Amino acid sequence: MTVEDVVRLTKAGVSDEIILAQIHARHPSFNLSADQLILLKSSSVTERVIRAMMETPPPRTAPAEASAKDSASMPASHATARPKKPVVQPAAPAAIAVTAATAAPQETVASTAPVRWVSHNDPMGFSVSVPAGWNLRADPRVGRINIQGPQGQQVVIWPMFVPQQQLDARGAGTVVEHLARRVDASMAWDAPKLTGNTARVFARGQTSGAALMRWSSTPEGTTLFLFCVTAPSSLYRASVDTFAAILRSFHVVSDPKTNSAAPAKSVTPAEPVAWVRWTDPREGAFQASVPQGWNISGGAIRQSATDIRESLILISPDRQIRMTIGDANVGAYSMPNQMYARAGLGEGAYASLGDGSKLQIRRFLPAQQFIREYVASSVRRECGDVHVLSENERQDLAGSAAQQARGQGAPNPRVTAAGVSFSCTWNGREARGYYAAATILPFPGRGGIWYVDSLYGYIAVAERREQADDISRHVLNSMGINAQWKQREDQIAGNAVAQDNARSAEIQAHARQAIADNQQKTSDMITKGYEARSHVYDEIARKRENSILGTVDVVDPTSGKQYKIDNYSDYHWMNNQGVIAGTTTSTSPGSDWREMITLP
Repeated sequence: MTVEDVVRLTKAGVSDEIILAQIHARHPSFNLSADQLILLKSSSVTERVIRAMMETPPPRTAPAEASAKDSASMPASHATARPKKPVVQPAAPAAIAVTAATAAPQETVASTAPVRWVSHNDPMGFSVSVPAGWNLRADPRVGRINIQGPQGQQVVIWPMFVPQQQLDARGAGTVVEHLARRVDASMAWDAPKLTGNTARVFARGQTSGAALMRWSSTPEGTTLFLFCVTAPSSLYRASVDTFAAILRSFHVVSDPKTNSAAPAKSVTPAEPVAWVRWTDPREGAFQASVPQGWNISGGAIRQSATDIRESLILISPDRQIRMTIGDANVGAYSMPNQMYARAGLGEGAYASLGDGSKLQIRRFLPAQQFIREYVASSVRRECGDVHVLSENERQDLAGSAAQQARGQGAPNPRVTAAGVSFSCTWNGREARGYYAAATILPFPGRGGIWYVDSLYGYIAVAERREQADDISRHVLNSMGINAQWKQREDQIAGNAVAQDNARSAEIQAHARQAIADNQQKTSDMITKGYEARSHVYDEIARKRENSILGTVDVVDPTSGKQYKIDNYSDYHWMNNQGVIAGTTTSTSPGSDWREMITLP
């Protein structure tokens, strides 16, 4: 049983129960690295399965894993947390210890002595188990919990709420560095690593450590949850299991005063998800793993022979979650250029291709800008009063989109990917949402066509946000193109391109013939013009000559021969012997004489 096996089973839609049964049956030893944890999370493997993969057989006296439900919100009695303010769920805090272990030096110290664990229930509103001999100190003024080991080990758990401030990915990197230095300013903390709404920093040296921070922003402010572990480098790796057990045991204890002060909201509990295979009903273009019993609609939306768009809409049975994968209204775009400008087509207009496809003329948008505009326009139709809470880069989406573009013949594409979290009012209830996408310019500097990939997101009532996030990622990662359909569409697209090329060749041939005809007509016009000008010049010369010499030009009507004679008569005649004579009257000199034609 390997990490890749777990990913493949998840993408195939196998339920958590079956995957867990496989893990327990085979008893694998997963020593998860940071990259493997990121792979599992981006592949929609649930936190429940990831926790099971990280678990090692604990000592008999080790504390049991805390219920995730208890850590879903902060206690009202906590000095730094406000009542009724949700706190980011730690989501398997043991991950920080296991992840940090991969970055720590390799020195180990064996410890065979049995560990005795002591449970601590703090009046500040939490419970945690620590090894006997470890010192716990909770500061209600700042809400920070410090757990110190006898050999310099340290575990810090630090929840907090920052009012009237929303945090984005860049700010989260700065905050996690600042908080890590607050834990131990002498350690050399490296640059932050960001994944979704999680930020991590590591330290190496005489003392090694790792800090993980998760955050969630609302219009009222931002909730942070920091976990940090440190130890002398010689003890660090040997302490990882102890760190993990401490973090797993930590959970928030609800305040009974808060529970009695206000009735709890009626929230339909999320039932376990059973996955089924769904196939595009329109053309059989793609399949996806979707939750059983949900309302599923959409499929391949054909705009033209080569413009086919995927759209999938999923609505939970209780209508508290709505998610979409793709959008039939989002197609390919073409960047503005001089040719469009000369044709009077500006940004926002549409350019038509030979196969009937239409490209909207639009400058290339980085994913962060595109997804913000998408939420402000398309998502706003579903819910009102939209407020952006945070933004984050999506390196996972960017990586897969770049790989796909290279596979389609783009050696160096420009790829950006980002996501936006927001709050809104949906069906009269407070809701949370998240949308992400990648934008791809396949041939920077050469071609102006760009497109959007991996567009997905959800709207959910606030209490179901995490479930919606897990399900939407699972569905997106499970989508696959039907190979036979793709082969058929490649052929159709090839035929469309061939027909378009044939039309282009025909247009070019007509253009060449028109140019040749035009050139011939131009040549004829030049020749005829020259002949006409020559004739005019000849006439002018003839008349000038006759005027100077006192002659006239006459033509014999019988033979058509032209003669130049003295212009002393009004009428000119020729007999059968070819003698020319002139008279002042129109009377013929004789029967064998014929009148000649006098040229003007």
